[in-house]
Amino acid sequence: MSKKKQNKGVFQKLLLWLYSYIKIVIVDLKKIYFSITVPQQRKKVFSNIWTFIKTFYQRFMGEGILKESASLTYITLLGFVPFINFLVLIAPDLPFLNLGDKLRELVVQNFIPSSANAIINFLDKLIMPKVGFNIFNFVILIVSSYSLFSVIRGTFDRILSMQLKSSQDTITQLVKFFGTIVFGLLIIVLLFSSSSIPIISRLLKSPVLQWIMVIVPFVLQFLAIMFLYMLLPSVRINRASLFRGAFWTTVIWVIGKSAFDFYIYNLTNYERLYGVMAVLPIFLLWIYINWAIILGGMVLVSEMENKKNGGFLTKEPHNAVRITMELFTNQKLNQRLEGILSKEELKKLADTLNEEEDK
Repeated sequence: MSKKKQNKGVFQKLLLWLYSYIKIVIVDLKKIYFSITVPQQRKKVFSNIWTFIKTFYQRFMGEGILKESASLTYITLLGFVPFINFLVLIAPDLPFLNLGDKLRELVVQNFIPSSANAIINFLDKLIMPKVGFNIFNFVILIVSSYSLFSVIRGTFDRILSMQLKSSQDTITQLVKFFGTIVFGLLIIVLLFSSSSIPIISRLLKSPVLQWIMVIVPFVLQFLAIMFLYMLLPSVRINRASLFRGAFWTTVIWVIGKSAFDFYIYNLTNYERLYGVMAVLPIFLLWIYINWAIILGGMVLVSEMENKKNGGFLTKEPHNAVRITMELFTNQKLNQRLEGILSKEELKKLADTLNEEEDK
């Protein structure tokens, strides 16, 4: 009975999770319809969009996203290859699954522009055979993959304006790192194994479901970005901000992928300039564009969070003082808060706000 109750509880949580995101979509569609049909709201929409774009641009440049993307491009070159090898290494070696080839096919079809075909041969050489893989190489793979994970996580936390350091220790971070990998790997295995079943593969090839296959790449990219924003940061992001930010980031990513194809095909010729090494600048440029879009998407999520929660403290700043004073009562948070704001400074700020309220 207890197992049935647990399964029922997990199923109910999954339904509630799906319902919350469906509700977000319905609310957004209603807002769009209301904004289009009502003339007064239509004027406000354009004004609000322009204001938001200016705020986003200022935050994007202020956070140094382009510079951060360049550094992450270099780090990705050091950690991407070990991470792919690590995934293939721990993946179940099932004959019907053939995860190595299908993982390559998934990356090539959905995440690499068609103009960068030379990268396909580069990826083929990345996946090393499991034969002769010793413990020393395994440790190097873990350290390199975790370093990439840690740097991305720290960048996301900084963009989300986390003033306090994360309270998670190294063991907790390692558990989250391996949990992220196992969770993502399970999804990949389920997708690939289900598509290998004859009945499901026949259904996917039927004319009725062919239109669904058109949006599958967009859905995969959207889910990848949403889970990236959900799992890596140290703080929990509001579901609405997460969903909307991941959606618009995916839209920009698809547009950027098409623009990258157009640029490579029509406006430049890397082969004449770099010869046999043309794959390297194309690969670097694409990684850089990816990080600029992903980090820009995190800025977008952060701005949506600020827009949702910022009014409480902006309109009534004394609430920030009250919250901070409550945090000082916690012994663990007390030590970290004193490094940022002393109790004397907090008292002066509270007195100043009280004087302004009396006026």
